[in-house]
Amino acid sequence: MSRPLTLVLDVTERCNLRCVMCHFSRVDRIHFPPFDLVPADHGNMPVPLFERIAAQFFPRARRVALACAAEPLMHPRFREILDVASRHRVPDLWFPTNLLALTEPTADAIVRSNVSTIAVSIDGTTKETYEKIRTGASWERLHAKLQILRDAQRAARVKTPRLRVIFTWMRSNRAQLRDLPRFAASLGARELDVRYVAPAIGVDISNETLAREDPRELRDELAATARDAVRRGLRLAAWPRFDERPASLLPRLAWRFWRIRAGLDRLEDLAIARHERETGCRYPDRSYVIRPSGAVFPCEYHSDPLGFAGTDTLLTIAKGERLTRIRQGLQCGKPGGSCASCGSRRDALY
Repeated sequence: MSRPLTLVLDVTERCNLRCVMCHFSRVDRIHFPPFDLVPADHGNMPVPLFERIAAQFFPRARRVALACAAEPLMHPRFREILDVASRHRVPDLWFPTNLLALTEPTADAIVRSNVSTIAVSIDGTTKETYEKIRTGASWERLHAKLQILRDAQRAARVKTPRLRVIFTWMRSNRAQLRDLPRFAASLGARELDVRYVAPAIGVDISNETLAREDPRELRDELAATARDAVRRGLRLAAWPRFDERPASLLPRLAWRFWRIRAGLDRLEDLAIARHERETGCRYPDRSYVIRPSGAVFPCEYHSDPLGFAGTDTLLTIAKGERLTRIRQGLQCGKPGGSCASCGSRRDALY
């Protein structure tokens, strides 16, 4: 069976940290649209609902993320969720996390469950910076949790999941970007994900944004760090743009070869680019975001649900009037609803 879909879920509405740049900086729970629909299990996706979602969507998905905007390890039945997910043999099953709620039983479940990647948000290469940004976190606890994960892998004699380090670049940690490849390699990471700090609803990041810095200096720092990372054998899972395609043939070939080696250019990008040209956006028909209530969206930026995974089938959603209207609006150059004001749809993170 073909697996054309990318699926992103939030299995909970909760987080255990109050990071300075995050929508959780002032709350321990966020509410996803539609706001009049609240998950029954204290903000956690019920396991029976997750089972229905997995049965409907996972056989058609090549990549599934078990988190997007919240901390998946806060779900009290996360091990059961992993067990359900593992039955469907998704080629790329992964999730982002701060890892601080990891336990030994959960680490064992992760190792058993065909999880390909754990992306750990760290944002600092020193204790002082990490704890300043990730309010409520402990440097020592982070390293203890990383050791629990390594021990579980060693006991099972496996090399997965791969460790990816997520680093949100901002004024507080700007100088530490250059040390990131060395630091990540010392943790045993195999991938890096660097992104600029971005606005979050209700959060003032004016003291952290790099938008007012010299863009040439930022690009130079990104370029030097990227090349150091690749020299150390790290794959760049995501990276802000820092270069332009050379005009002449031989430099262009060298540039392309390096990007392929770095992981920035992948075969799947060709299909995504073709879909974007045909549709006007990379998301519709290739991507779904599902919140803890079961509400299904075409992307993380959309506020109007296409349907509900607990009651609507994948076929009903894919052929439904709401997605058809989105698709037609994008194709004719007159997007409506959330698409009309969206400036992010061409820069997917997942």
